[in-house]
Amino acid sequence: MVPEPRSADHDNSTARIDVGGHLSLRVSHPTPRTVLIQVSGEVDLSTARKLDEVLRSRIRGPVGTVVIDLDGVTFFSVAGLNSLLRAQLLADAAGAHLTVDPGGSRAVARLFTLLPMDFYGVMSPRAVG
Repeated sequence: MVPEPRSADHDNSTARIDVGGHLSLRVSHPTPRTVLIQVSGEVDLSTARKLDEVLRSRIRGPVGTVVIDLDGVTFFSVAGLNSLLRAQLLADAAGAHLTVDPGGSRAVARLFTLLPMDFYGVMSPRAVG
């Protein structure tokens, strides 16, 4: 049996990015045009910069959907919220759809419930199973 050809743009591997200290990021591509970024630990002023770098490097090219999974986040500050807003702007510019999944993170839920908006319609329940 001959294997199906794969697109050069599709990388089914998972990259784990340890920022050091209290933040860990996992990046995978469940489909050729989908990027899943799983965030664990603390997103604060010192770690949000690394999150920004990863988001900036992944939201480009032929990406159609970006999912940011915050289920493993234990602390989430306004710096993290700003990272998500910048990610939304990047996704809009790339023509991609951004979904933020708070998962069961109480830290994320607490901050999102304080906001007088629906996070611009981006926050959604479990988007990737």
